Amino acid sequence: MVEHARHTRRLIERLQKAGVPMNSSISAAMRSVDVGEYTDYELEPFWHDRPLVFLETSKGGVKTISAPHMIAKMLYHLELSPGQEVLILGAKGGYIAALIAHIVGPEGGVVVVDPSREVVDHVRERISTVTETHTVRVRKMRQLSHCPPQLPEPLDRVLVTGSLESLPNWLESRIVDGGFTIAPIGGRFSQHLLKRERIPEGWLDTDLGGVLFGPVDIADTEPEPLSAKTLAELLREGAILGDEIGMFNDEILQRLNHLSASLEALPDNIEPLPEPPNLEDEPPWAMDSDAWIDEVHPVADLLNAEMDWLGDVWQLLITLVDVRLMQPGRPDAEDDEEPIGGFGRHSDLVP
Repeated sequence: MVEHARHTRRLIERLQKAGVPMNSSISAAMRSVDVGEYTDYELEPFWHDRPLVFLETSKGGVKTISAPHMIAKMLYHLELSPGQEVLILGAKGGYIAALIAHIVGPEGGVVVVDPSREVVDHVRERISTVTETHTVRVRKMRQLSHCPPQLPEPLDRVLVTGSLESLPNWLESRIVDGGFTIAPIGGRFSQHLLKRERIPEGWLDTDLGGVLFGPVDIADTEPEPLSAKTLAELLREGAILGDEIGMFNDEILQRLNHLSASLEALPDNIEPLPEPPNLEDEPPWAMDSDAWIDEVHPVADLLNAEMDWLGDVWQLLITLVDVRLMQPGRPDAEDDEEPIGGFGRHSDLVP
């Protein structure tokens, strides 16, 4: 516990120095809740402001506790106070639930819902120390489009910790007037952190910036073959991001969207594109464009026909959708903590 206190104090100081939004209730919760109770993995990534793995499945799915800067940002914009009822969609190991329970107090309540049995079991086991003094419930949901059983209503706050294309209707209908949700809304490869507040006229949306979250369901993080639909989504999201930051001209944007539409129009029963043996630990979309040249495959045929321009922008697309992210709370080079070599993929992006 002494080590936790020392690391947490330094981490909070670095986050505040970097301008990450923080208030006294968030910092007090981070000092009180030991992140080590919610994972069996090494904690060094967390102290270096990176996501921390809490669960891996036998099929290669991975779920993480968000990087500290993202946790602080989400909690800050939730505007939490004692006595509130808070729903968390996507468990994050139970750590964020414990932080929120600390802030809303025994008079408030926290409900964690997740579609994975493995994740739910993990959280129920790890959150038990918090439930002795605070109301924290964990519910398994059948699927994201169906309301989990026995939810409190109305809800003051909702925090979604995985990417969604849109908020489920059952969730929006349970938010109290003046309440709101914080959620990463968008596609698979990029989202915007959206604050959606219920007002008398309907909904008021506030964009809190670009982010990159993994999916809510751990099953959706399991590696999948390189399909036409996956490539189409990558091209479409890359075009959106490239347009937002002015990286691609109108002709390239038009070609990317046209190629994406052509890939999506291919029959659903097409076999995935075979992966070359040199992919190893790289994501399937990170392969060099030359890997498709010798393939006899409808997807390869489409890509090869566009290679005169696609080859020039492919690496830029990968840079956009497979981002190595900044970590405002990691120690500086001259910090007296031991450095950690390299840094891996991040599940959250703050611009």
